[in-house]
Amino acid sequence: MKVLEVKALSFTYEDGTPALKEIDLTIEEGEKVAVIGPNGAGKSTLLHLVAGFRTPFHGSVRVMEEGLDERTADQVRRHIGLLFQDPDDQIFMPTVEEDVAFGPVNLSLDRVEDRVARALRSTSIEDLAKRKPHRLSHGMKKRVAIAGVLAMEPSLLLLDEPTAGLDPHSRSSLIELLRNMSKTMLIATHDLEAAAEIVDRVVLLNGGVAFDGGLAELMTQDAVLEKAGLEPPQISKLFKRLRGMGYEANILPVTLDQGVAEAVRFADREKGRSRDRKT
Repeated sequence: MKVLEVKALSFTYEDGTPALKEIDLTIEEGEKVAVIGPNGAGKSTLLHLVAGFRTPFHGSVRVMEEGLDERTADQVRRHIGLLFQDPDDQIFMPTVEEDVAFGPVNLSLDRVEDRVARALRSTSIEDLAKRKPHRLSHGMKKRVAIAGVLAMEPSLLLLDEPTAGLDPHSRSSLIELLRNMSKTMLIATHDLEAAAEIVDRVVLLNGGVAFDGGLAELMTQDAVLEKAGLEPPQISKLFKRLRGMGYEANILPVTLDQGVAEAVRFADREKGRSRDRKT
């Protein structure tokens, strides 16, 4: 089922600056997609348009097969959960428990207590239920904000730079949380390594859609990356240099784990060739 279908989407800011031009994007149920691109490419704007926060626009947006316009925005938003880049922009209730409950209560949804308990459990913050959210660390605030989104049981999660501002431990913990969620996601991010660990597919915005496919494949598209002003992760750069020296890599790794796995495969292959030569 198509959870999100965007066709020929274009948007211009009030001052006349173009933000998006003729964007086509379809996301199927269960798919996780990252939107990447240089600053000003329109990543956050795309999320806000899909969430119905910006109008008017040219083209069409459909969420769960419902068309989005000014008349239907409130109804379509019920299918969507948006995580802002700064969790302080969406956390404001006296306790974590009340903050997570705010969305379901405000939308008059049923089973509020069950929703809150499930959301707290799925983000591993049950022990924070009675805590004051503004006193938590940035990483824990992100989890509270995600729990608040999950409590509304949306069909589509929109996440704006989810790993921004996190220390290494909080970043890896959040990546694991998002990777293990069985939710349809559209993630706007600059963090290519995080994207490689979470998503199935990346969409590169640079004027329009400059690339749509796997991140490892994108790392081989030097001209596309250069035009967008994007730098591959260090591990990708390393394996590109090794390829130039005759190293036979099956893929161009994007994360350290992928690099280690590729190195192990290469070592095993060389051992096999050595044995074959000896026999």
